[in-house]
Amino acid sequence: MFLSILKAADRVVSSVTRTICVAALAAIVIMFLLNVFVRFVPVYNFTQTDDWIQLCLIWMIFLGAQELVRTRNHFVVEVLTERLEGNLGKACRILVCVIELVTYALICYYGVVWVMRAHAYMQSIPWMQVKVVYAAIPISAFFMTCYSIRDLIMAIKAEGYHVMDV
Repeated sequence: MFLSILKAADRVVSSVTRTICVAALAAIVIMFLLNVFVRFVPVYNFTQTDDWIQLCLIWMIFLGAQELVRTRNHFVVEVLTERLEGNLGKACRILVCVIELVTYALICYYGVVWVMRAHAYMQSIPWMQVKVVYAAIPISAFFMTCYSIRDLIMAIKAEGYHVMDV
């Protein structure tokens, strides 16, 4: 029962993450194209474009990294873990998972600290605080930490790295 709830939540998080990433990429492309167009046909001055592109890039990059960690497609050095067999290979996989878990947890913690301390506003969008933009860091790191816990449990159980219903 609980596992099915986690799988359903995982599918929802993945779907929302992918949708946001696609929308952010589309917005970036549109803003770039409009920015180029208005340089040749000066009908409007897009003064806020740089900040909106920065917002979209940051959210797309961090949420994209989150999705890559979820599907185990993020960059991981597996040269040793795939070649070692038996208890040594299992210990190496567990060590890699622990390092990932600690790294993501630290990024999440310090991301929250950084966002909470940020009181500046965007340069050309005076109503938007910088913390809205950089909230992508602790949010994505939180989910990466959750996926690292999943991977650590799988490594301890000596199961293969199969992603839940990708």
